[in-house]
Amino acid sequence: MLELHLYGVLRQLVNGSVPTEDTILNLPYVQGESFHGLVQRLGLSMSDLGDCFVNGTLVHENTVLSDGDRIGLFPFNMVLLCGGQHLKGHGYTQSDVDVDYY
Repeated sequence: MLELHLYGVLRQLVNGSVPTEDTILNLPYVQGESFHGLVQRLGLSMSDLGDCFVNGTLVHENTVLSDGDRIGLFPFNMVLLCGGQHLKGHGYTQSDVDVDYY
C-alpha cells in the first residue's frame, strides 16, 4: 500500500477533502512502479507537480517506489521556499537527484 498525502489543488483527487484536514489517499502498491508511473496512474503529469517527497526525501521521477512508502504530493504552484536549495544543493538529498536552482 502507498500512502499519499495531497496538498493544494491535488486534494481534489479525494472526494470530500477539506483544507483544514489532512488529505490522504491510500493506493495499492505496484511492484517496480516508479514515481513517474504513479503520477500517470493518478491521471497527472509531472508538470502538474511541484517538489514532492517519498519518505521525507525529495523524489526524482525515476525513483522506484516500495511497499509502504509515504509520499507527499505538492502541485506545481507549491514549491519549497527559495527553491529548496538547502534540500537540493547542500547535501541533504541523495546524489542522484537532479538539482534545480530556481
